[in-house]
Amino acid sequence: MILDTILPIPDLAYARRVLSIQPHYDDNDIGAGGTLAQLAQAGAEILYLTVTDDLMGIIDTTLTDEAARRILIQDQEQAAARIGVRQQYWLNFPDAGDYSTTALRRDLLKMLRQLRPDWVFAPDPWLAYEAHHDHIQTGLAAAEAVIQVDLTKISSSDPAVDEAYTPHEIRGMAFYYTREPNHIQPIDDTWEAKLEAVRCYVSQFTPPAMAQLIGALDAKSRQAAAGRDFTHGEPLKVLHPQSLHCGI
Repeated sequence: MILDTILPIPDLAYARRVLSIQPHYDDNDIGAGGTLAQLAQAGAEILYLTVTDDLMGIIDTTLTDEAARRILIQDQEQAAARIGVRQQYWLNFPDAGDYSTTALRRDLLKMLRQLRPDWVFAPDPWLAYEAHHDHIQTGLAAAEAVIQVDLTKISSSDPAVDEAYTPHEIRGMAFYYTREPNHIQPIDDTWEAKLEAVRCYVSQFTPPAMAQLIGALDAKSRQAAAGRDFTHGEPLKVLHPQSLHCGI
């Protein structure tokens, strides 16, 4: 057996303030909505941060960018009510556009230092065959920001935030969209809430595409739960922040 890390896997049950970072407006709910809904029900404060402006996936190409943004936010607000999201934030990097991991990391450092979460969720940037630049950039920048949050000589995008910041503990990081999970979260009790949230994203899914997505989520969650005493599960790679550098 290969030992991934000498550090124990942090326990999600103790999460009290979660910042879930997503490249696009629906990724948190598609990847980890059942888990995040459970944490919200247990009293955790759930915060969503969307990295891109998400304008490239809008079905109605006749909409102006301003009108499209209003519809995207409306979809998100409706989904957030199903999951129990307390607050949402947007960075508005260009969807499928040209931006650097370093620029994104600076903004994420700002948000981590402002919001002071004890857990961070993000897509797994090391997912085999992931071709979407936004997903890779988001996961890499999030992981790097988590391990650098207390190193205030590494600047965020806001010097005032850096100056006011005092160290705080991030207890764990959970990667969704992973093929190397070390934790399967049972989500039978929040499965319907996850589906209700996902179905809110009508701006970027036609009815046939939505039906296909729901079918894929059901198959994937059942596959993750196979052989266990629950029906639906979400695969996550859960790590102590110190495990994000040099494989400690």
